[in-house]
Amino acid sequence: MTTNEDLYPLFTDVPMSTDDATAIVAALKDIAESDGMHDDELRMIEGFVEMLNADFDANEQLAPMTPAALAARVTDPTIRMVAIQCGVLLAWADGAFSDKERARIAEYAEALGVTGEAYEKIERVITKWVKAGDFGPVMA
Repeated sequence: MTTNEDLYPLFTDVPMSTDDATAIVAALKDIAESDGMHDDELRMIEGFVEMLNADFDANEQLAPMTPAALAARVTDPTIRMVAIQCGVLLAWADGAFSDKERARIAEYAEALGVTGEAYEKIERVITKWVKAGDFGPVMA
């Protein structure tokens, strides 16, 4: 069973500015578009926006995001970790984690200073959690 500790800091009350949230949403759109945006991915992005009570619409035109641009805008290490975790979750939103999505998330992880080992752990934990359908920790 996946625990809240395994998923930390995802699904915790991490304070995030609108600028950080906007940058992460733009990065998520970039990741989703790496293999073609799917409806499930768009719904997940919209859910992220709703969860944050952010002051923007997930469908609005956002400036294109790159790994370097995200790294310049999001400097808090915890929020950087959340961004990568959200990227992995997004990749699973349509039921398939493509090689293109994995490569793009890895580029973001590298730019954000998330080591290869740390990224592999994030992917492993979230993949196990998604495949198990073990959504208890987020509901607790």
